[in-house]
Amino acid sequence: MYKQLVTYDQWHFTEVDPVRLRRCSLAFQHQINTKVDEHKDRYAFYNKTMPILHAAIRGEIRNTLDPDVNPFISRDYYHDKREGVLPAEYDAQFMDAEAAFSVALQGLSLEPTPKTIKDGITYGLVDIEEEGDWPDKVKYR
Repeated sequence: MYKQLVTYDQWHFTEVDPVRLRRCSLAFQHQINTKVDEHKDRYAFYNKTMPILHAAIRGEIRNTLDPDVNPFISRDYYHDKREGVLPAEYDAQFMDAEAAFSVALQGLSLEPTPKTIKDGITYGLVDIEEEGDWPDKVKYR
């Protein structure tokens, strides 16, 4: 891992950690492939989420996505998750993989990050994963 200054806009960092995003995308893709029937995909994971996962795995996503602007997971999924009415296949492992992917894709910080303002732009000093860091040097899944 190494530290890098990344621009921050009051809600999230504007760049993804590509290695972390790839790792989280692969884990979430695996959960979808093993637990969601493509023909009974009530939350459109295959249509809405998989294209984003594939782009992340290929390393094509560099900037974070705002789910309010570009929803990459169904709002119905989040609603049912909040209500506690998700079907059984959306178990703890599935929800953990979804959460890790969502946090990585949105550029959210899971801990307080020191901010620096330089020329009117806010930056945060963040940990960026390198290939081979998983699992020993990574703080969060």
